Amino acid sequence: MGTGLEISGEVQYRGDPVLVPPRRPTPRHALYLSNLDDQRFLRFSIKYLYVFAADAAVTAEALRSSLAEALVDYYPLAGRLRPGDGEEEGKLAVDCNAEGALFAEGSLPGLVAADFLRGGGATPHKSWRKLLYRVDAHGFVAVPPLVVQQK
Repeated sequence: MGTGLEISGEVQYRGDPVLVPPRRPTPRHALYLSNLDDQRFLRFSIKYLYVFAADAAVTAEALRSSLAEALVDYYPLAGRLRPGDGEEEGKLAVDCNAEGALFAEGSLPGLVAADFLRGGGATPHKSWRKLLYRVDAHGFVAVPPLVVQQK
């Protein structure tokens, strides 16, 4: 399949997405964004899609388990953005509350990793955006900082 083609259809998810919290307790506090990071014109999400060839040893459960372990050290990614209060009213903060990263498992029939890897990945496959899980949230602040999906 060439990179210029677009796959019709939608992603088929295996069950509902789940929140994966850190495996062990993490510090609970707020981290205010720096003045540079807190600019209103920077309040958007960046979408990345990393594609790897299939490996039978890497199951969805193994990924969830590894994510839970990684979130112990990178615990702010398991938190939520929230508006600041008091003297910091109007600034955004990461509420390090260990709520968890969103994990969804799905596939797009007719599309395999090899379709993305042909040509060295120089030209993105036109269907890549279909593979990004869409969080049903009202506004930028309501979207979890980290959304992970597999398959």
